[in-house]
Amino acid sequence: MVEQLIGKRIFLSDQFPAPITVEDAEIIDGTILLKVRTLEGSSSEAFLELEQLESILASDPVSTNTLVNPDSFFLYIEANRIKNAFAYDPHFAVSLSGVKPLPHQLEAVYERILPQVRIRFLLADDLGAGKTIMAGLLIKELKLRHIIDRVLILTPAPLTVQWQDELRSKFAETFEVINSSLVKIG
Repeated sequence: MVEQLIGKRIFLSDQFPAPITVEDAEIIDGTILLKVRTLEGSSSEAFLELEQLESILASDPVSTNTLVNPDSFFLYIEANRIKNAFAYDPHFAVSLSGVKPLPHQLEAVYERILPQVRIRFLLADDLGAGKTIMAGLLIKELKLRHIIDRVLILTPAPLTVQWQDELRSKFAETFEVINSSLVKIG
């Protein structure tokens, strides 16, 4: 019968000014010892007589609350926030990356490429126009939306390590460089 109290929010006007949540209960010599949590979050103890227990269970003023591990709850909320964030934040990848894109980069990724039904593009622009930033934003957005699983990036040979480093440092994306030494047989 004491187990029915655990997780319940009850009101003990003679001991607490506000409702409390029962975290544990045990019977000691005919008196019930309760470990409770106040609305402010502090732990405390309370005592009940068996008659009081029966009246509390009979009245059931507040429904039972199931206690949840706060770390698990935080992870659940955070996972759902990230999973659905792109629906509410049109530039979600920008928020997650370490870059401050220029207007033409945002326009290319968010106004030209992402709205397309079938996304297959070749990013080619002037030297220093920010192709790495555009590619990183596009890859991040597509991965967050579960549209892509894998990516192939073709770069001029002298720039492969630079691209690899920038995508890792600015977008937390890791890529393996495949060059002629890896594909030679024998």
